[in-house]
Amino acid sequence: MTGRMSLLIQNLTILRGTEFEVIKNGWLRIEKGTISDLGESKPQRQSSKTVDGKNLLAIPGLVDAHIHLGDAVARDIGTGSTLSELVHPIHGLKNRILQETSKSTLRQAIRQTIHAMPASGITAFADFREGGSEGVKLIKETMTDGQRGLILGRPNYCFSEDKIESDEDLPDNVTKDLIETLKISDGLGLSGPNEYTNCALHTISELSRSYGKPVAIHAAESVTSKEFSLTHFGETEVKRTLGHMQPRFMVHLTNATSDDLDMIADRHIPIVCCPQANATLGLGIPPIIALLKRKITVALGTDNVMLNEPDMFREMNYASKMLRAEHRNPAVVTPKDVLKMATQNAAEALELPETGSLEIGKKADIVFLNLNHPNLRFSQDLVASVVHRARIENVTCVMGEGEILHGSLKV
Repeated sequence: MTGRMSLLIQNLTILRGTEFEVIKNGWLRIEKGTISDLGESKPQRQSSKTVDGKNLLAIPGLVDAHIHLGDAVARDIGTGSTLSELVHPIHGLKNRILQETSKSTLRQAIRQTIHAMPASGITAFADFREGGSEGVKLIKETMTDGQRGLILGRPNYCFSEDKIESDEDLPDNVTKDLIETLKISDGLGLSGPNEYTNCALHTISELSRSYGKPVAIHAAESVTSKEFSLTHFGETEVKRTLGHMQPRFMVHLTNATSDDLDMIADRHIPIVCCPQANATLGLGIPPIIALLKRKITVALGTDNVMLNEPDMFREMNYASKMLRAEHRNPAVVTPKDVLKMATQNAAEALELPETGSLEIGKKADIVFLNLNHPNLRFSQDLVASVVHRARIENVTCVMGEGEILHGSLKV
């Protein structure tokens, strides 16, 4: 178990620190699962184990800041359907599948997906888990040691459209299960404000606060959801959400208004964007550049496994090129900006300060890419190549807290 010994990796190329400074012929030392030292040329002292990292590039572990693992059981079902048809929490196709599929089958699909994530360089993720406390228990049973999973549960209940404007609270049995969910989860990940009354949003917020757990929420994902909020409540999803709770982070904002973005900036709330999922559903392009201009922390997520594989290399590549095309400007976003969205920005959004960059004192969550592979070998800009060219096949080894989650350091 590498995380329990002193391990020195030499002759590495390293993307060091928050600005991804390229260190060639570098080295890093791992002790007790943490990066205890790193630098250029030769280290001052040796370690109990030394590995030659020649032809390897060390980058921070990738963080998938928003995923729904439960629907891994239904990959590519309903292609061409609308957002509501697929994932509405009451009448959507996904809800029916989750209700009809056995726990053993769900567990198998989730376990296989989680165990495959390190192979694509993902060392941490945030899962929005359906099914109340039972749903949280199901995913907790599948976790891999060394992999960071932020499991966000939710009430196993939504209000129907005819009751959404009422002042009803959550039913007692739902509140009871929500308390159990908060006890065993890392927080709450709500489907969206349109599924809850104002009273229920207040209750959810107060309960999560009393347990010291964060709340995250989807908002402004589609034009339809935005119009629903304006029709029933006279305000946008974002404004209504912020009127009843202080979310740790929000997801999507694909159809948010300029005023929405200003309110989010004022409250310093990170936003997780999922460009590929939004594109698959025909929902539009998330306002990433507008968010960045407002100094809002932007992270990336792959969203529903039924739509999209948890592959952050593909997500980065798509996001970077999509933004250049949308704004007709090749310099509107830099590769460094995008890599931050998949590493340190995502770690900030998920409140994981111990990961996200390769620095002394950070946990050894590291992805090692083979620079001898043809798509990376003659790179003149390694950060750009990681964002635009790197593929799962380039991943030689992945560490979580110094433990090998995938592959090997023997090149």
